[in-house]
Amino acid sequence: MEVSDYINKAMTFAENAAKLSQKMSQGLVDNAREFGFPAAGDSGAQYFDTSEEKMRNIKRQLDSRNDREKLDGLKRLIAMISKGRDVSEFFPDVVKNVVSQNIEVRKLVYIYLLRYAEQEPDLALLSINSFQKDLSDKNQIIRAMALRVMSGIRVPVISPIVLLGIKKCSTDSSAYVRKAAAHAIPKCYSLDASQKDALIEIIASLLKDRSTITIGSTIMAFNEVCPNRFDLIHPCFRKLCGLLADCDEWGQMAILGVMLRYGRSQFLNPNPHGEDRSREPPKEMRVVKVDDRHFYTDSETDEDSTAGNGTEVDDIVQLDEDHELLLKSCIPLLQSRNSGVVLAVARLFYHLAPAVEAQKIAKPLVRLLRNHREMQYVVLKNIAVMATSRPYLFESYFQQFYVRSAEPVFIRDIKLDILTSICSESNIYTLLNEFQQYVKSPNKDFVAATIQAIGRCATNVTAGADRCMRLLMKLLHSTNEIVVAESVIVVTRLLQTCDENRLKSVIALAKLLDTIHVPMARANIIWLIGQHAETLPKVGPDVLRQAVKSFTAETNVTKLQVLTLSAKLICLNPDHPTLNTLNQYVLNLARYDPSYDVRDRARFLRALTIPQHNQEQQQQPGLNALKEHAKRILFSDKEPPALDGEVSTEYTIGSLSLLANQALPDYEPLNDYPEEQPDPSVRDVEELEGWAGSRTMVVEQGFGSDSFESRYRETGMASTALSGIEATGFHGGYAGGAAKKKGDDYDLDAFYEDTSDEYDDSSDDDSDDDEEESSDEDEESSEYTDDDSGESEEDDDDSSSGPDDKHPPPVQRSKLHGFS
Repeated sequence: MEVSDYINKAMTFAENAAKLSQKMSQGLVDNAREFGFPAAGDSGAQYFDTSEEKMRNIKRQLDSRNDREKLDGLKRLIAMISKGRDVSEFFPDVVKNVVSQNIEVRKLVYIYLLRYAEQEPDLALLSINSFQKDLSDKNQIIRAMALRVMSGIRVPVISPIVLLGIKKCSTDSSAYVRKAAAHAIPKCYSLDASQKDALIEIIASLLKDRSTITIGSTIMAFNEVCPNRFDLIHPCFRKLCGLLADCDEWGQMAILGVMLRYGRSQFLNPNPHGEDRSREPPKEMRVVKVDDRHFYTDSETDEDSTAGNGTEVDDIVQLDEDHELLLKSCIPLLQSRNSGVVLAVARLFYHLAPAVEAQKIAKPLVRLLRNHREMQYVVLKNIAVMATSRPYLFESYFQQFYVRSAEPVFIRDIKLDILTSICSESNIYTLLNEFQQYVKSPNKDFVAATIQAIGRCATNVTAGADRCMRLLMKLLHSTNEIVVAESVIVVTRLLQTCDENRLKSVIALAKLLDTIHVPMARANIIWLIGQHAETLPKVGPDVLRQAVKSFTAETNVTKLQVLTLSAKLICLNPDHPTLNTLNQYVLNLARYDPSYDVRDRARFLRALTIPQHNQEQQQQPGLNALKEHAKRILFSDKEPPALDGEVSTEYTIGSLSLLANQALPDYEPLNDYPEEQPDPSVRDVEELEGWAGSRTMVVEQGFGSDSFESRYRETGMASTALSGIEATGFHGGYAGGAAKKKGDDYDLDAFYEDTSDEYDDSSDDDSDDDEEESSDEDEESSEYTDDDSGESEEDDDDSSSGPDDKHPPPVQRSKLHGFS
C-alpha cells in the first residue's frame, strides 16, 4: 500500500471523528436543554441576531414538528419585537401553533398574539375556539393569557364571547386569572359599550374579593366603567381600607383615587371654618367622633361653650368613624418606596383631611426630592401648589429647597417659587442672604428670576419689605446690566404705592437713567417719575428734558412713557412756558414716528393738552368733557401689577392638568363636600363567609411588598411562578363554602373529612403536566405553609399541642391555612 493511500485513509478517519465529535457535542447540548441545564455559551444574545439567514429560518422553525425548534423560532420573534421590529408577517405561522401541547410554546404564542391581535383581527378570529378551550386549562397562566388575547381582538362581533370569558374567569380559583378578568373589563367596555350593565355586575362581584392581587385591578376597571357608582363601594369601603397597605403600588394609587372622590361625596367638610384656605397654621384641634359631639356641646353642664377639658367647641372637628378609618389606613403608605403612592396619600390628606392632620405629608414629600430630577419636578410642582395656599406645611423644611448649581433650570425656577411662598418673618432674612448669592450666578435668566423672587418676598412679608428694598437698591449699583435692569423693574412695582419715606428711592432711580440702556427698565423709571410728579415737582421736568433729547433713539415702549410724562406735567402746570414748549416739541416728533402706537398716543394726548380755539371747542363738545377729566385719566390709581411666578391652584393635587397648567381631556375637578351628612349605615355590612373570606389572614400579616418578599425569601420562592404562589393559599383557599363549627370553634375533624371535588379541582389547576414540577411546587407550598402555620400557632395562646400536632400532613395544612 502506498503512502498516499495511508494519508487518504487518515484524513477520512479524522473527518469522521470530527463529525462524530460534533454530533456527540450537539446531543449533549440538546439533552442539557431538555433537562433544564444551561449549555456552555448558550445565552439569550443569540436570539437578537437579525441576519437574513436567521430570519428566513424562522418560518421553517415554526412549521417544524420539534417543539425545541418552535421555541427557538418564537424566542427569536419575541426578541425582534423587543427591539421594535415589525414581525407581523409571521402571524399566520404563529397562529397555527396556538394548539400546541407544549406550555412554553403556547405562552410565547400568546405573547406574540397580544402584540399583533389588533393588527390582524381576522386571522386571530380563526383561533377563537382555541382561546375558549384554554379558559378551562389547568394552568392559570394559560387561562389568563387566553382571556387577555380574546379581549385584545378588537372585533365588536366577539364582545359577547369576551363577556362570557370574563364572567367565567371572574369566579376562577386563581387570583391571577381574576386579575386578568378585571383587566379585560375596560377592553370589553371600549369594544361594546352596550355590555355596561353586565360588566358592572362583574365588577360588583370582584369588589367582594379579598385578594390583594385582584382588588387593585378591579378598582381600575371601576374607574373606567362606572367611576361614580359609589353604591358599589359602600359595602367594601372598610375592607378596602384594611387591604390598602398590602396591595401593590399601582393598586394602592387606584384605591386612593377612588377613596378621595368617595370621601368628598360621603363625608362632611373636616375644615368647617376654612382652615384649609388659611395661610396661618391651624390651632391644635381635637378630633372627635360624631357620636361624641354631645359631650362637648352639653349646654346644661357647659354654659360658656367650653368642653370639659378646656377645649373650645369651635376647635372641635367632627369626623365620621369611616372618615377617620380612611385617614389612619393611609398613614403607613407615607413610608412607601413608590413616589406615586406617597403623592396619592398627600393628595388625599390635602383635600380630605383636617388642616392639622395634613401637616403629616410634608416630611414624606420632602423625602421624595432625593429621586431623579424628573420625579423632583413633579413633586416640586405639587409642593409649590400646596405652599401657595398653606405655606406653614413646609416652613420648617425651607433649607431643603435651596438651589444647587448643578440643577436644571426647570428645577431652579420651581424652587424659587416655593421659597418665596414659604417666606415668613422667621426666615426672611436667611432667605434674602441666600438670594444674594443666587444673583451672582452667570445664568441671566436665573438672576432675573431671583430678583423677581425678592420682590415677591417684599410683597408677602411686610415686616421684611424694607430689607428687600435695601437689597434691591444695592443691586442697582451692580456692574451687570441685566441685574440692574431687572432690579429697576421690581423696585418700580414696589414703589407704585409708596409713602413719603421711600421717595428717595424714586430720586435714586431717576439718576440711573443716564447709565441704564435696557428699554423696559427706562420705561419703568419714566412711568414711576410721572406717577409721583405731583410729590416731586422738580424731578419730573428735568427727566423730561433729558428724555426729549434722545426721543428718536428710544424704543417704542420708552417713547410711550415719555409722551405720558409730558402730558402729566402739563396737567399739573398748564401755564408753564418751558413745559409747554417741551410738550409741543415731543408731540411733533411723535407725529411723524414710524410706529402706529406712538402716533396714536401723540394724537390723543395732543387733544388733551394743546389748547384749541373757541370755534373748534364749540364743534367738539365731547373733547371738552375729556379735558375736564384729564387729570383723573392720567393719574388714575392702578392696582400693583402681579409679579411673575404665581402658581395656579385651581387643579387637583397629583393630576396631570396641574403639571400642564391647563385642563386636559378627562380631567374632572373634585366635588364639593355635602352640606348634610349622608347616611353612614350604608357601610355597615356583615362580613361574608365563603371562598372570598378564606383569604384574609395571610394578607393581614405584613405591610406592603416588603413582607411579601421576606415571606418567600427564606423558602426560596421569590422567583417562583404564579402557580406556585397560588398553591401556598395566598389567594386560593377553600372554595366549598363556610367551615363547619362546633360551638364557637371550627370542627377541624369534620372539615378534613369534607373533601369536595371543588377543592380537588382547584388544587389541580395549579399543577403542570410534568410530575416533577408538580412535586416541586407541592414541596414549596408545604414549606411555605409550615412557616405560616407555625406563626399562627405561636400567636394562639390556648394552643398546647405537642411537636407532632404542629406539623399536620401537607394536604391538611393546605386546607387549614385559609382558616388559621
